[in-house]
Amino acid sequence: MEQVLTKALAFVAVIALGYFLKKRGFFKPHDYELIAKIVLNITLPCAVITSFAAFKMDYTLFILTLIGFCGNLLMIAWGFILTRYQTNAAKIFYVFNLAGYNIGCFTLPFAQSFLGPFAVVATCMFDVGNSIMCTGGTYALTSGLVHTGEKYEPVNLRSIAAKLLGSVPFVVYMLMLVCAVLQLHLPQPVYTLTGLIGGANTFLSMLMIGMMFEMTLDLDKLKQVREVVLYRYVFGIALAWLCFYHVPLSAEVKEVLTLVFWRLLRLSARSLLPEWAVMWNWPVLLIP
Repeated sequence: MEQVLTKALAFVAVIALGYFLKKRGFFKPHDYELIAKIVLNITLPCAVITSFAAFKMDYTLFILTLIGFCGNLLMIAWGFILTRYQTNAAKIFYVFNLAGYNIGCFTLPFAQSFLGPFAVVATCMFDVGNSIMCTGGTYALTSGLVHTGEKYEPVNLRSIAAKLLGSVPFVVYMLMLVCAVLQLHLPQPVYTLTGLIGGANTFLSMLMIGMMFEMTLDLDKLKQVREVVLYRYVFGIALAWLCFYHVPLSAEVKEVLTLVFWRLLRLSARSLLPEWAVMWNWPVLLIP
């Protein structure tokens, strides 16, 4: 327990360091964009590749992909139920902030540090289903059900596929899964290199979060934010309990699902929300 708490506090310390350095002027306000590019396109994919080095294909893990997909649909449905008598702006706010799991910069660093390579692979399998919704599925459903009278770019299977294939982590997920199914392994020097680079993923992810964090509370809208966070915690606890006790998976996979459902802090794309909806200047990450 002491080791777990020490690691958790270390994560918080790195986030605080990023925020402190930004406030002191060491980082400029938009320097996080460079760190985000490095994390999403270099260190995160390398961490995924390294985790697949000794992985043996377990087809039961595809259940995680289904859970990731259905978990989003559940929260989208709940968002529409909550706001069925409210304005379109409220519908958009609730749906986009209730649905979605920020796996790449929240869950994967935790899985990488606390649970090991197999947990990273299991987390990636969950994120395959989650990514389908986060990269356009949620927007497509919301656009079809909420008519604001404004023009919007149509979202279809082709555009969602284009966004998924434009995501470096997602492409790496797919390539490594194909290699696992075919029982192919990359040369050992490749894993050595990716292990070196991927080892920086946790630190850079936490530092980036600190650099991006900015709290500007609007007391008039605090009630909505509080309600969204409360529902996310309630559903996170319920889904984690359901998966842990009633889904026929291994203990390691159940630990991953519990971790995934507790990574709740996520605000969605600013371009899809009214200006007042963004209560925190939080990471906007639509790719895994």
